[in-house]
Amino acid sequence: MRPIITLTLVGLIAAALLAIVDDLTRDPIALAKAEMKRKAIEEIFPFDIDSLKNVETKKTRFYEAYDRNGTLKGIAVESATTIGYSGKIEILLGVSPEQKIYDYKVVYHLETPGLGDKIDKAKFKEQFRGRALEGTTWKVKKDGGEIDELTAATISSRAVTDAVQRGLQYINEQYPKTEGK
Repeated sequence: MRPIITLTLVGLIAAALLAIVDDLTRDPIALAKAEMKRKAIEEIFPFDIDSLKNVETKKTRFYEAYDRNGTLKGIAVESATTIGYSGKIEILLGVSPEQKIYDYKVVYHLETPGLGDKIDKAKFKEQFRGRALEGTTWKVKKDGGEIDELTAATISSRAVTDAVQRGLQYINEQYPKTEGK
């Protein structure tokens, strides 16, 4: 009987300690994640952001970037795809109010180091700048599209192209100020 009581007490104490640690770290972790997201958003826009405004729809969250004069200068959206070589790839896509791409930032991926992880390098990313949903064949060149794939990382290139296109579609179809465009 004694081992059962001892194990029960150890279990209760451990559970209590875990609950306390969880409670103490929840807010700092949320603040750190919010700060990381803000920095990522700042990186995808070629201008200084004075303020960010969250705009949520039922399906998607958008981030409006304003300059110090209160002028909307850009819109960011979270987008993802599951067709990467190693699975899911998540990006933040930044566009102008006219929905032309400024840049994107990969916020999560498990692509192969040295090959697929080049999806976040400037040389690959620059080919997306200035493009819009309409007027671009959103496929890699190997598949008859306009996007140059990375050598030995065609699947990763396809995945990023898919995530970028999805982000543009989210903005075109769900962003409240451009619905029906």
